[in-house]
Amino acid sequence: MRLKPRQLEAFRHVMNQNGITAAAETMNITQPAVSRLIRDLEDAVGMTLFTRQGARLLPTEEAVLLFAEVERLYIGIDQVGRAANDIRQHKNVVLRIGSVTSLLRPYLHQAIIDIIGPRLDLPIVLDVENSRHIWDMVEKNHYDLGIVFGPPRNHLQTVHLHSSEAVAAMPHDHPLATLPRITPAHLREYRVLTAGRNSPLRSGLDRAFALAEEGPLNTIETSMRNCCQLAAAGMGVAIVDRTTLRAARVDLCTIPFTPTIEISYYAARPSGGRRMKVLEEIIDHIRQALERDEPQAPPLG
Repeated sequence: MRLKPRQLEAFRHVMNQNGITAAAETMNITQPAVSRLIRDLEDAVGMTLFTRQGARLLPTEEAVLLFAEVERLYIGIDQVGRAANDIRQHKNVVLRIGSVTSLLRPYLHQAIIDIIGPRLDLPIVLDVENSRHIWDMVEKNHYDLGIVFGPPRNHLQTVHLHSSEAVAAMPHDHPLATLPRITPAHLREYRVLTAGRNSPLRSGLDRAFALAEEGPLNTIETSMRNCCQLAAAGMGVAIVDRTTLRAARVDLCTIPFTPTIEISYYAARPSGGRRMKVLEEIIDHIRQALERDEPQAPPLG
């Protein structure tokens, strides 16, 4: 499959401007030329990207998914342009950070506020992605810092930030709220709110259901932070880790989940990447904030 930059450019303009006419004006070419570029792109990828509804041009589901990848490509191209400009003007290069949603708010946000503060010499690109994507981007040196779930990749610089165990979270008046522990068998008649398939918690949960030969009545798959919000709205029982639950700032009953599923968070840096004091300060800030938020064990006796 050979894709041409001009085809992707036309596709991006049509998606951004909701039509061929505006895209043609932006590209300074004719409407038939834009239409031809879109047809050639559809032929190249083997998918229909747009359908017509009267005078409107509507993107298909495949077009929406492809557009996300094209935007990432153009973000990368824009970053290269900005980096070249900064190097030419002897400015600091862009600080690129990727984070999972569980530690974005308040931990990473507050670290950036407290450490970067009013500094105008340090541009930042902050992406929210799943762990697998962030690990890959750090490995390719596309992110200076990744805040991710474990397990760590040995060839990268990693710092363990925190470990947490999975719990079942639900409204205080839920029928299961009085139980001392939640097992897969308890969930057979309920909707379970669960993390995406790339999450280590989801992998552990799938193994627990398989070993118990049990399954929930229904599931909603989303980020763990969204699971907390949906559970607070009464949409089901969320299986999340305690760290995400604290970050979500919702009032839920939490019950330990059995078998135990441990989730570890890491800060990841590219192997051999440049040492930046500001990144070390951000990592330390997040780690200390997580330690402060950890519930203290009751005194013995």
